[in-house]
Order: sequence, then structure tokens, then C-alpha cells
Amino acid sequence: MSEAKAGTLLGDRRFAAEMDALQRFGSLERDAQLGDAQAQFRVATMYYEGEHITQDRSRSVHWFRRAAEQGHLESQYRLATHYAEGTGVPRDPFEAAGWFRRAAETGFAEAQCALGTLYARGHGVNADRVQALHWWGLAADQGHVQACVNLGVSHYFGRGVPRDAELAFAFYSKAVERGQPESRGFSDALCSLGRMYVDGIGVARDTAMGAHHFRRAAELGNSIAQFTLGKMYLDASDLPGDREQARLWLGRAAEQGDSEAKQRMVELDAEADAVPDGTERLSQIGPQDAPAQFLLGQRLASGDGVARNEPEAVRWLALAADRGHVPAQYALAQMIDNGRGVPRNLGEVVRLYRAAAGADHADAQFELGLLHERGEGVPRNAAIARAWYRKAAKRGHLKAMRRLEKRTWWRFW
Repeated sequence: MSEAKAGTLLGDRRFAAEMDALQRFGSLERDAQLGDAQAQFRVATMYYEGEHITQDRSRSVHWFRRAAEQGHLESQYRLATHYAEGTGVPRDPFEAAGWFRRAAETGFAEAQCALGTLYARGHGVNADRVQALHWWGLAADQGHVQACVNLGVSHYFGRGVPRDAELAFAFYSKAVERGQPESRGFSDALCSLGRMYVDGIGVARDTAMGAHHFRRAAELGNSIAQFTLGKMYLDASDLPGDREQARLWLGRAAEQGDSEAKQRMVELDAEADAVPDGTERLSQIGPQDAPAQFLLGQRLASGDGVARNEPEAVRWLALAADRGHVPAQYALAQMIDNGRGVPRNLGEVVRLYRAAAGADHADAQFELGLLHERGEGVPRNAAIARAWYRKAAKRGHLKAMRRLEKRTWWRFW
């Protein structure tokens, strides 16, 4: 068969398939007009997705409403979502809460979880942590992944319930056991389990199990898990295999925009050109080679392969920090803050922490929070301290999370 005839035949088949799909839609829409709730739901979904017809979100809302008024649970949930997000209709949290409640009271787990979240946030209803826990609990009883995660967070931080790390671990585990990889909240549950295993919170410390859970979350595309797993491989050893794994996962996190992962990748790229034996090749470091300057500074500070020399370490770290190298800014701030190799200078410490924190360095953000909480080098300001802790906590910084919990500042997080 010639290419022209093959192309014509393929085009004819596509045309016939499109016509057949349109005929089926026409038949489905007739059933919907006659009051078939399932047909109304399917027509609404097709309008929402633009499947075989022109996408029309307002028509989607129309058909979801008609099915919802007949008690179709998923339509009630989808209609509530439209109002919550302002899709196809003006945003109306009160209308959303009403439809979520109708579906939730009939036992629809997705709606129960969503209604619990509205109570937790005070959207469309009065904020009520007890009601939030109630609805999340009903959804979790049905194995709803995000509801289990929400309960895990609540028990971990003591939000509306006494703090109980073991119970939090149990809810995270249930989310993983009952959920599917594509479920909303599944990779977050894996990350939480990984962190609890690594730190021995709510469960016996088991770094191997922690790495296993982080890997599962990383393979699902969770950037926090990818970055954490990369750091774990970096800390494991200098063996080529561990270095390659670190490069793999940090690279994936960097591709998703993680600034700290990008910086770590730069350091790994510079490692081969850095000074491995200290004083023999100092002259090979270029004046603009900030990653190599940082690595040498770190080695001089720790005595890794070279004679320990803290004043010289400060000099090299300062060269890298002046060129905007974020980890060098943090490391130099730590040296100065502890009076290592140079007299303590809180003003310089604050300046360096701010520079690194502005580039999303979680440790620097946490340290700035401590300084503002204690009033060291800066005026004491609890609100600013809380803001820096929140920024670090959002990047998975465990000490910042604990600090927020300790000060009962989770209410603002």
C-alpha cells in the first residue's frame, strides 16, 4: 500500500472514530436531559475535560448541579470543588461547604476529607479543629490517604489533640498501606515516615528504612525526598557509587527548582577540580572558583586531608561567600558565630545568615530564627523568628518544625 493511500485510510479511521464519539455524546446528553444522574455526571465531566467537545466549565457546573441535586455523591463533591476553586462559577466557600457537607454526611470519603480541611482553615465555616478531626477520622476509617496524612500531622504537632508521635507514625503508615502511589498525599506520607525513621521519632531509629521510604517518595517525583535522599548519599561515604546516587537525586530535585540542590550539584561538579591534598595545589584554585574555594575552606576547617587551619579556612570561605556561594556563606557564619579562626562578630554573622537564607538555605533560615528569638545581633522579635522558622520548616527542617511546635507557633504555620 502506498504512503498516500495509508495516510488517507488512517485519516478516514480517525474521522469515523470522532463521529462515533460525537454520536455517543449526543446519546449521553439526551439521557442526561431526561434526568439520568449518571449520564449527567458523565456529560459534566466531558465538558470539564473538553473530551470530544469544546471545553466549557460553566456547562460542566450546570450538569454537575443537576446530578448533585438528585443525590449523586461524586457530582456533589465535584460541584463543591468548582465553588471552592472558582472554576466555571464565582468562588463561593460557603456554597462549597454546603455541597461538601451533603456528600460527606452520606459517607463520601473525598468530601469528608475536604470538609475537614475547610474546618481546619475556617473557609466557608467557622474554624473548628474538633470538627476537622472528626471528618478526617471518618475519611481515614475508609482508608483515605490525605485524611490519614492530616491526622498524622495533627498528632505529630499536637493540633487539637495531645501530641503523640507514635500515633502520628501509625496514621502515616496507614496512608502508605491503604493508598496507591498516585493518591494525593501518598508521597508526603512516605516523606514523613522516612524522617521519623531517620530521627527515631515515634519509632526505633532505622536509617535504612528511612532511606527506603525517601527513595519511594523520590521515585514518585517528590522534590523534598529527592533532595533528602541525595544528601543522605553524600553523607554516607566518598565512594563513587554513593556519589553517583547523590548526583542523580540532587539533579532531579534541582530540575524541579530546588535552589539548594542546584548549589550542591555545582559543588559536585567542582569536586574533581578542588584541591584534594591542600597546600600542594593551592595555586590551582582560580580567583572566581567559588565551589573549589568552599571545599578547601571546609577541609581546612575539619582537617580533612590537610592540616587543620581555621584562620586559613575562614579566608577561603570568605572568598567563596563574597562570590555568592550560599553554602560558603552559611559555613562562614557558623565559623564566625563560634569564634573559630576569627573573633566573634554578630553583625557579620547576621549578614551572612541573611544572604544564605534569602537563597532558601534552610539551616540559615533556622539560625536567623534563633537569633531573632534570643535577640542576639538583632532586636528580639518573636514574629520575625516565627517567620524564619516557618520558611525553614517548609523545606523540611526538623529543628524548625520542633521549634514551632515547642512555642505553639504551629497555629500560624
